[in-house]
Amino acid sequence: MSARAVSTWLCALAVLLGAVLAVAEEGKPSIKPSASASVSASASIAPPWAPIGGLAPMPGGVFVPKTALPPGADFPDPGPSRAIYPAQKLPLRFFHVKHVKDQKIACKYCHPLAEKSTSSADDLLPKKHEPCIECHAIDEKKPEKSETPPARCDACHQNVVVTNGVAVVPKVVMPKPNLKMNHAAHAKKGIACAECHGDVGSLELGTRDQLPRMKGCFGCHQNPEPGGPSTLKSAGAKSACSTCHVTRKDGVLETMFASGVLMPPKWLKNAQHGSDFLTRHKKVAGADSAFCGNCHKEQECVDCHDGKTKPKLVHPNDWLSTHAIAARFDDPKCSSCHAQQNFCLPCHTRVGITPSSPNGVASSLRFHPAASVWSGNKKGPMHHAIEAQKNLMACISCHVERDCVVCHGTTGVGGKGASPHGTSFVTSCAVQFSKNPRPCFVCHTLGDKALGVCK
Repeated sequence: MSARAVSTWLCALAVLLGAVLAVAEEGKPSIKPSASASVSASASIAPPWAPIGGLAPMPGGVFVPKTALPPGADFPDPGPSRAIYPAQKLPLRFFHVKHVKDQKIACKYCHPLAEKSTSSADDLLPKKHEPCIECHAIDEKKPEKSETPPARCDACHQNVVVTNGVAVVPKVVMPKPNLKMNHAAHAKKGIACAECHGDVGSLELGTRDQLPRMKGCFGCHQNPEPGGPSTLKSAGAKSACSTCHVTRKDGVLETMFASGVLMPPKWLKNAQHGSDFLTRHKKVAGADSAFCGNCHKEQECVDCHDGKTKPKLVHPNDWLSTHAIAARFDDPKCSSCHAQQNFCLPCHTRVGITPSSPNGVASSLRFHPAASVWSGNKKGPMHHAIEAQKNLMACISCHVERDCVVCHGTTGVGGKGASPHGTSFVTSCAVQFSKNPRPCFVCHTLGDKALGVCK
């Protein structure tokens, strides 16, 4: 090995030992510092005094343990809703664990405004280095001032550029959450910071991942009814969605934000709006329509279910050929969307399967079964008398009472008529006549002797 190679190797070893000793002295994990910690654009590596880490919640950017996440968070946790909490920019370096665990500094010492805040728009970060200057000898006129504890700008701020003694510090961006939040009301209840934000004191840099999860909020806000299970902290906690969520002028929740669309999670009444929700939504709405009404107006349901153009998934692809079976046995459900007189009848008339179909229309499309089955002397399950008793509304969608008289009147087919009454009808006809005589006069005149028994 040449003398030059030996010299280079010894220099590299000296730098490595110096870095290891600095890490041991500070008691920090051995992690390579980010180039963003450099004090000026001309510096190539972080100076020896620069703290290592503090750029993420955990050293090395590993997953935050579930014990440190806010109540209600999953694990691994995807983070809070982006629609509620927009993305942040935190060009910072900070060690909560050092301040909270090691130095026993309370949350409210650095965030004194939290206990009095009544709006989610309030900025609760320390202002103008307060109360940092109580421990750190920060001098904005000397951004490269080396002190212990650290006082240089880039000790806490990333990507600082110093030019002629003036430091340019990247701005911290924490957008207003799309949520109503009254910190003061919670503080008065004695709710500790960790009950909503998790164990931030065991982390390094605090991020939006420590913001509350709705499932955790339900620990207090799910049982507000009088007499329900509650504690001193949860007493009086309201469960209405509008308590925390932003609403429009009409009282419906605002769901469209620049940061995303607010959607219910799967654990909340199984209402996750996934690819299969169009099929499942009837069960969710049927179980609790008021829950759906928090985000949707009834008109949205009408537009879809009673609109001119129905969603394709309402009926299967072969519905045109099979709908007669369902219509015959389930009229109330059909009529919830379709009016028989102005929807069913016009279509049946056009294809020639109604008595009123115009001449020239194909008459081979018989709607009813064969005459021997539909109107024969032997009454089977598909006889028109049985069908009429099952669903008379289906009959009158095409027929009027006079159509019945053609066969059942005293001058019906063959001049004999076919009595619509059963053998025991005469024993009860007086009661029916007294309640509503109008159906009798479809076939009988006022002076008909046959009515004498029933009058």
